[in-house]
Amino acid sequence: MTELPQFFCRGLAVASLPQDHVYDLGLLETMRCQHGSVPLWALHRARLQRGGHLSVALLAEVDRAVRKIAANCPSASAKLRLRWGLVDAEERWDLSLLPLEPTPELTQGARLFPCATRLESPDSANLGCKTLRRTRYNRARSELPAGEPTDGLLRDSRGWVIESLRCNLLARISGTWVTPDLSRCGVRGVMRDWIARHIELSEMNLDLESLCQADEVALCNSVRGVMPVTELIGYRNWPIGPETRKLQQLIAEELW
Repeated sequence: MTELPQFFCRGLAVASLPQDHVYDLGLLETMRCQHGSVPLWALHRARLQRGGHLSVALLAEVDRAVRKIAANCPSASAKLRLRWGLVDAEERWDLSLLPLEPTPELTQGARLFPCATRLESPDSANLGCKTLRRTRYNRARSELPAGEPTDGLLRDSRGWVIESLRCNLLARISGTWVTPDLSRCGVRGVMRDWIARHIELSEMNLDLESLCQADEVALCNSVRGVMPVTELIGYRNWPIGPETRKLQQLIAEELW
């Protein structure tokens, strides 16, 4: 059986792939491959389409490759990384099928560090697509405390909480789930969209003070699902609450 990782350019197996910075106008989709399929592929595909760069024909080509590669994945669970962009002014896309690393945060909870680096809020509407332009994210990552497993909490220029370095944010406030308003900036994650289709989830502006008032806080993304947050470093600690566990159970029953 072929071992992971595996690399594909336009769906054809290759030995290696270029670094992210080689791509211009690059889009990125990081997905979970589970038991021969990508459970959230329809939402990933919709986000690619929302980005407005991929033609209908190219999306169909990518769709066929994703389904074929997932169906032949040598492990029950894996991470599938899709990139699209321009390389030397020519359109190119590729796929990486990678091992799914263990995630202690699923059971133990995650710790968030409030980063000083802020996200830009452009005047144009935020499409919420994930891109390969990661300069600000890399700068924020460099702020994280050394030697401690933490994720970075990102805010915009006005101080509103937006997301973590890898996930969208969920907060249980006054008996309901809320999530930051991403109309200005941030990645509109497909797991966030999936959750919003299954529970009541409201968007609102959150600053650090209002986040600290939450009864439970969690992170979500399309590869890991939902992870409890147990600490906002320097501000607040939370127990792992029952509503977060319910979200994890929902994902386990419906997706994984």
